[in-house]
Amino acid sequence: MTDLSLLKDDLVTANRILADQHVLDSFGHVSIRHPENPNHFLMSRARAPNCVDIGDIMEFTLDGVPVGPIPGKPYSERFIHGAVYEKRPEVMSVVHNHSPSIVPFTVSDRPFRPIMHMAAPIGAHVPNWDIRANFGDTNLLVTNIGMGRDLATTLGAHPITLMRGHGAVVVGRSLREAVFTSVYMEVNADMLIKAISLGAVTYLTEGEIAASSKGRAGFTFERAWENWCKLVERPYYAQSWEMGPGFSKTDQ
Repeated sequence: MTDLSLLKDDLVTANRILADQHVLDSFGHVSIRHPENPNHFLMSRARAPNCVDIGDIMEFTLDGVPVGPIPGKPYSERFIHGAVYEKRPEVMSVVHNHSPSIVPFTVSDRPFRPIMHMAAPIGAHVPNWDIRANFGDTNLLVTNIGMGRDLATTLGAHPITLMRGHGAVVVGRSLREAVFTSVYMEVNADMLIKAISLGAVTYLTEGEIAASSKGRAGFTFERAWENWCKLVERPYYAQSWEMGPGFSKTDQ
């Protein structure tokens, strides 16, 4: 297969992994910036992530307009992805999910912060986007580029943002990084809810977050990716050709 075909195949695998790890269910989506045209991105047509196949992958401009073959109805919230790629040129992959352990933190004043080292990439301060602030009462879906850009502004330079009453957006310099952060975000949320029920919580310090995140690169992501590929019975390609600026292939 060509590199683009491999990338699309890994995008299918990402959908399966995120479903298997209870980050996505019948809803939610993952995308990757087009490796040859940074003003386009790739994601599946509107389909349950565990059912996505390579023939479902579509190409879009950053304002959400389909380019080329249209195998089916696109996701209505594709504008999340386009707006993030537009604002963050270093981002190569975006995940939008409704992780069940995350949603309670979107409607609570309890801070969502990492309590375990594997979740350090979520960062010390996680913003929470409230669609109602600028768009009033809606169905909470991001259905146009204006909403997407507003969300991307709240995300800012952070690796994730919560979405009040909805879920979260996760970004990465690679598909593997975005999936890794998404999985451990959900794990951390589940553990944090349990820790809160026991009493006072000790969060990671900013120094611990920085130290834990510093060495988090290709080898770590590949190790997890290979394991997750085995769990969902998908082919594993030990390549990182989709990684963006700032990521060295020697990091693997």
